[in-house]
Order: sequence, then C-alpha cells, then structure tokens
Amino acid sequence: MTAAGSKFSPIDQDARDAIVGQVGETLFVEASAGTGKTHSLVGRLVNLVASGTATLDRVAAITFTEAAAAELRDRVREGLELGAEDTGRTEAERRNCSRGVHDLDQATIQTLHAFAATLLQERPLEAGLPPGFAISEEIAAGIKFDEVWRVWLDESLSEKSPIAKDLTLALSLGVRLDHLREVAVQFNRNYSDIEGGVFAGPERPGMGAVFEIASSGPELERLCGYSLRGDDPLLEHVRSKLVAFRRFGGAGPELAHRLLWRTLPLRTNRGRKQDWDEEPDTGENAGAALKALLKDLDEKARLHLDAVRRSAVIPILDSIREFALEYARSRRAAGRAEFHDLLVWAHEMLRDNIGVRDHFRSRFSHILVDESQDTDPIQAEIAMLLAERADMVPDSSRPSAWDQIIPEKGKLFV
Repeated sequence: MTAAGSKFSPIDQDARDAIVGQVGETLFVEASAGTGKTHSLVGRLVNLVASGTATLDRVAAITFTEAAAAELRDRVREGLELGAEDTGRTEAERRNCSRGVHDLDQATIQTLHAFAATLLQERPLEAGLPPGFAISEEIAAGIKFDEVWRVWLDESLSEKSPIAKDLTLALSLGVRLDHLREVAVQFNRNYSDIEGGVFAGPERPGMGAVFEIASSGPELERLCGYSLRGDDPLLEHVRSKLVAFRRFGGAGPELAHRLLWRTLPLRTNRGRKQDWDEEPDTGENAGAALKALLKDLDEKARLHLDAVRRSAVIPILDSIREFALEYARSRRAAGRAEFHDLLVWAHEMLRDNIGVRDHFRSRFSHILVDESQDTDPIQAEIAMLLAERADMVPDSSRPSAWDQIIPEKGKLFV
C-alpha cells in the first residue's frame, strides 16, 4: 500500500526508469496493453535528444498505423517541450530539448510502410526501381489485381494451358473460383515467402475405388428386394444411385470422378425400419443393412475424391505461385509498388547491397519500434539490418540473414 499523500510508484518502476535512462542498451520491452509502453518509448526518445546522445534527424521511430505515427509525433513534441522547461534538467539538456522541438520536422516518425518507402525513394536504382516509382493505394491495387487475375484464369482454362484439365477437374469436384482467388490474394501478399517453394502432393489415384463402389450395385439391388413398400424413401434413394453407378463403366477417369462426385451423398437417414423385411440368412433388417452399406460407400467415395482433388490442386497451386511471383516482378519493372512491395524491396535492398545498408546504418543512430507485434515479421529483418554492428567482420563476411546479425549496442529499441 501507499502511505497517504505519497506519490504512487508502480511495482515495475525500475524497469520503466531503465527504458528511459539506459539509452546505451539495446532493449526489448513486452507488457500488456495500456501499461505505458508507448509512453516509455517517448520518454526514451526525449532522453536520447536531451542527453545529446542523438539528434532527431538521426532517429527513426516506427509504428503501425498512420494515426499512431501522428499521435507519436505529437507526444514527442509535447515531451520535448516539457523537457525544454524542466528545471530538473541541466541547461544543456533543456537546450537540446528546445532544439529538438525545432528539428521535429526532420524526424523520421512513420509507419513501417512509409519508412520503407523513404528508403526506396532515396535509392531506387539500387532497389531495381525506376526513379519516381508510384505507390498504389489499396483500392487501386485491388482493381489491378482483379484485372491480372481474370487474365490468368482465362488463360488457365484455355485448351493450351498445362493446368486446364486439372483446373476443370478441381472445379468439378467442389473447388470454387473464389477459393482459388483467395489463394492468389494470399500468395500475392506474401510472395517473398513462396519464392523457391515447391508444392508436393499425392499422385492421381486410379479407378480402383470407383470400380469398388460401382461393383456394390448388385448387393444394393438385392437388398432393395426386401422393401415392403414401393414408395419407401430409402428405396427411391438407392435406385437413383444405381442409375449413376451404371454410368461408371464406360467413363474415363475424369468423367468417372465427376460422376462419383455428383452421386454424393450416398449415405442417408431416409426410410423407416418397419418398412423393410429381415434378411433370411442373417436376420438383419434389410433397411438397416442398406444404410450401413451406403455409409461405408460414402466414406470410401469421399476419401477417394479428396485424394483426386488434392492431386488436381497441386499443379494449380504451383501455377498460382508463379502467377504471384510474375505479377510482383512486373510491378517492380513498371515502378508500381503495392504496400507489401515496399517492405520486400526495402528488405532486399538492405540485405543484398552492403553499401546501401551502411549508408542508412550511418543515417540512423537509433531505431525505436512501437507495437511490433502488429506489423509484418519482415519489420524485424529491416530493423536488424539497420541496427547491425558492422565493425566486427569484413564486408565479404557480413551476414545477410537477419538472425545472424549482432546489433550495435543501444541502437535498437523494440
């Protein structure tokens, strides 16, 4: 408890003081919502400026949304203004805070996407982009995606397409075009993760299961002979399936699989037990025996068709993967970036070009990342590349994998 009139001190006050005061340490801060993480980040940034450790033009403060970035800028301004008037600070610290207020327009306080765009706009050629490349808004990017998706779909359904048969089969077995479009959308959003990947799956199963199901026709007909009513719903159900079974014989694999799909469901709960006689040999109610057999056939049919569907989908996924990668390549060549492109291209530029990496490493003395759990994992890679301590190894041995990079002490705060 706190004594009456005394100032409340949180139980983690030592950690809060370390965040603000230990500006020479690399820190990762984790705490629940509403506990003051952003407040502590602002305090650390203000103290970096007040202590003379950094100037605002060399600090990058990265957050999740544009609204959060605008709020963060306002809170930094307020913190610097208070610091400039804080009599508890030294005159030099107050002077540094006052200078920081005037330098606020030079500060890089942005969303991750805007920060990546800033890097690319300064070094477009090194990123393989034309100068003055454009950034597509989300709505415009969606419209353009639908255009190229329709072209891909038309070409894939044409007779000359290597996946035309697989695509036709998959669509006839329950895969929908909106399913495939959603796959394409996700591949497009995450194309950097699928480059070089390979989809593996089962080979197309043969006709064994189809023949087995079709060969059950005589047994189904035999059991139908024990019906006590000509209009029994179970009897009508079985007879409709037998008509379909008879068509399996002369059908090729693709047609047979489509026909089998159309017969589903084979299982049914229709029909009353009292409307069926017992089999003399077994004493079992024929209606119950019919339902058990239909259930078994239904399970076999679904397992078989699942395997057929998977085998058809694999080449389609490979084709959609190549579609997404080619679409990304075309955007880069045309200088038309979507939001995710900004992250991928900035990351690739920093990863693959040591000169560019060092240029921006020297530009930013400190990198502070707020709400890191909400942003793309590629954020961690960009932050680590910029925070790299590069005086330990020669350029030829510099790691490109972010998780092999040693950050410079005190440069990174997350």
